[in-house]
Amino acid sequence: MKMKSSLPGKVLYFVFLVISLTFFGALAQYLPQQLVIAIPMGGGEPLEILVSPGMNAVEVARVFASTGLTDRPAELSRWFAKVGIDRRIRPGLYRIRRGSPWEIARQMALAEPEVSGITLFPGETFETLIARLGEAFQGALGKDELFPKKLRPSLPREPRSRIAFLLPETYSVTPFEGNMDELVMVASALWMQRIGKLVSDPGDGGALLLKKAIVASLVEREAKQRCERPLIAGVIRNRSAAGMKLQIDATVVYAWSLRGVELKRVLFRDLEIDSPYNTYLYAGLPPAPICIPSEGSWLASLEPGEEPYLFYVAMPDGSHLFSKTFSEHSEAIKRSRKAFESSQR
Repeated sequence: MKMKSSLPGKVLYFVFLVISLTFFGALAQYLPQQLVIAIPMGGGEPLEILVSPGMNAVEVARVFASTGLTDRPAELSRWFAKVGIDRRIRPGLYRIRRGSPWEIARQMALAEPEVSGITLFPGETFETLIARLGEAFQGALGKDELFPKKLRPSLPREPRSRIAFLLPETYSVTPFEGNMDELVMVASALWMQRIGKLVSDPGDGGALLLKKAIVASLVEREAKQRCERPLIAGVIRNRSAAGMKLQIDATVVYAWSLRGVELKRVLFRDLEIDSPYNTYLYAGLPPAPICIPSEGSWLASLEPGEEPYLFYVAMPDGSHLFSKTFSEHSEAIKRSRKAFESSQR
């Protein structure tokens, strides 16, 4: 009598076989990697190695050789390629132990570079930036080669005007003496990427672009609400076209700050300060940007609102009342004063 094969038994055997093959396949891939990681790579105390921005694998290998980590830089650069990092070595400060080129390359593949985060805040003045970041930052602003090549023919000569061509953001830079150079390089590159591509070159040596930068800085300090930025830029354009003084409070605040005086509120007596930045006293735009503008303020400067407003006055919540005529503006001032009085009760 023939025995019938058990179908459930065959199914279980097949399932067991699949699970076993899957397990051993995964183990075959996992173990070599773990063995490589577990093998000690290099010896002695780690050395600090600085990889500067823009370095390729060959240059990094030479730096490693110059510090005594290896005496075979050519072989090291080849190992960078073999472990797949030759085209993605990030700048920063590394701590690497001496060893064979293979060991050094493996350490680099697993290492995370140390970087410093530096933030450029919208509305910061040239003076506060220098006080916070140091004279090295001012020196970096004066180096044309740090700015995008397409922007260089239009760059203002004065470093204080060049802050407008750095986009406010938090940047990761390598922690070494030249990190201000790197900061200017990456911040101006981001400005070019987001703002510069929208700017057409009128061939005037950058005169119009500087005016746009100054307007953007005025908008940055005047507008508290994003939606009002194009409106304020439009008022600046309309008053300029009409031959009117701009009469912007933020320029008076900045003029006094240059003398070490911080204004919380602009009073009539404050408007008498004799400064080229005082747009109540002098017609036209100030000679330079009064702060570093945000992307939104730049966009407003490039495309001002089309409304025919000539005046605006602030409200307690930071918004503004916009007017087309002086009589409308007078009524708006009364409303503003009442609102401020009510808010202080």
